[in-house]
Amino acid sequence: MTAIILAAGVGRRFGSEMDDRPKGLLQVGDESLLGRLVRQLRAAGIGRIVVVTGHRAELVRAAFANDPGVEILVNPNYRRGAILSLWTARQVLDGPALVMDADVWAPDGLLRRLVHSPHPNCFLLDGRAEPSGEEQMLMVRGERVCDISRRPGEGFDLRGESVGFLKLSGEAAGLLLELMRERVERGDVDREHEEVYPALMARVEIGFERVDDLDWTEIDFPEDLARARALAAGPTAG
Repeated sequence: MTAIILAAGVGRRFGSEMDDRPKGLLQVGDESLLGRLVRQLRAAGIGRIVVVTGHRAELVRAAFANDPGVEILVNPNYRRGAILSLWTARQVLDGPALVMDADVWAPDGLLRRLVHSPHPNCFLLDGRAEPSGEEQMLMVRGERVCDISRRPGEGFDLRGESVGFLKLSGEAAGLLLELMRERVERGDVDREHEEVYPALMARVEIGFERVDDLDWTEIDFPEDLARARALAAGPTAG
């Protein structure tokens, strides 16, 4: 299985905290967000790790210069839709894959839950979240995720926030590649990569694992970073 970490964003909302660094290099405790994910992936048994960067790509290269197990790819169009970052990694969507946002702080057990889920295709879902327009919300019927949107619809058995990690079988990864190819070839690229997922859900079954019992945070705002640092300093940071 290949892990693809999407880390091309600029992180404008963090001001001087960023010091013009990519958001994935923000420090939480004694690790950067990217460094933590790489460590957690290896602990979960994932050997092939690809980081797609864009803004200040040379800083990400430098951060992993002594780690030949991390491959760095560069999306030159990182200011456009995030679909282009995933498209940059298209050559490694040739088998089972994890697609991951870089701006997530989570305990080690969260990633293990995804990797070891019996679902070959799987999201992580937090049922505690209420939609505010910022979160990517998953909509579920039975055991199947049917849709993902920042503006979730009604009439589903369950709605919850996506952590930003998706596990794919080799078949599903290949289908995702073809769905992205259709978008890219017609120039429909100013979109988030999640906007391709509903078409994938229509063709393959994607299950989910709940993470309501785990403390994690997507880091979109300075207050999210403060929360991540508080969690990292706590007794259950692992």
